[in-house]
Amino acid sequence: MPYSVWLTSHHRIEDVQSGAPDQLTLENLRACLELLARSRPIQVASRPDGSHWVFRAGEAPALAPLLMAGVWPNNGPQMGTIQLSLSVTSPFFMANLLELLSFTALVTEQLGLRAFEGVHGREVTGDSVRQLTDAQGAYARDLARAWQQNRAQLHPNLRMPLEFPAGNQDNAPHLLALVLEYPNLPPMEQLLAEPPEGQGVEVRGTQGLWFDKATRQPVTWFSINNPQAPQDMLIWPQWGEEPFARTAHTTFEAAVRLRARAGGRVLWNGAPVTPERTSWLQRYPELLGVELLQLVTNNWEPVTRKA
Repeated sequence: MPYSVWLTSHHRIEDVQSGAPDQLTLENLRACLELLARSRPIQVASRPDGSHWVFRAGEAPALAPLLMAGVWPNNGPQMGTIQLSLSVTSPFFMANLLELLSFTALVTEQLGLRAFEGVHGREVTGDSVRQLTDAQGAYARDLARAWQQNRAQLHPNLRMPLEFPAGNQDNAPHLLALVLEYPNLPPMEQLLAEPPEGQGVEVRGTQGLWFDKATRQPVTWFSINNPQAPQDMLIWPQWGEEPFARTAHTTFEAAVRLRARAGGRVLWNGAPVTPERTSWLQRYPELLGVELLQLVTNNWEPVTRKA
């Protein structure tokens, strides 16, 4: 589940948790975002589901996603509680968390709203925020541990991180998991023997890895361990701090490199890779993982950011 902070007119977290009718509107949300914009440069993008993605203005694409904001209706279609959310699988979750909590305290002081964090239901105020954002405090340490565990589970479960929550999801099916399908694959040591420049190779049985020689960090993983498809190789990236679009290009380039050596065909999302199916690689050079998820599942176009 994403990490959330709730802005409300209620005085108790129990009322928020029970979905009691609240009094906040899109005007209240707009006032919050205007307050945030006065404290730091931001860009806001509206999504088809009514949510708003908030980016840091002037930052590199991988660093820009900050938070998702929206009105959670519980008092008619356009009135309710304001939800500010972060993806717990983002590589920059902890930095976003500290900024979100500091901003929330500012909202409570200047706009007169109440706020509750979604882990323990603690009220966020100018006084409590100092404990909540203390890097050595129990709250931040517990969330850092949960964040690291969430990131660690992405690889074995073939999931991918999201920069912004997608509804109640903060991870998604691995949309960069590719399959090299070939009737007679050569030995893995032979197939992986010539990685891209600057990368090394490790092979252990049916598992293989290309890694960055300078940092010793994994780049691309390879696996042949499906007894139902013994001639299929699974190819997927290691999630780090690289922008999603760059990781996507690296993964597809690795698959094409192996196909050139072994023949066969590369499958993406269960069907052969074609220029038409993967045109998003060229059309959206700064694509986020959450944008690809929404493009594939809902046919929603990537965002247009507005200052």
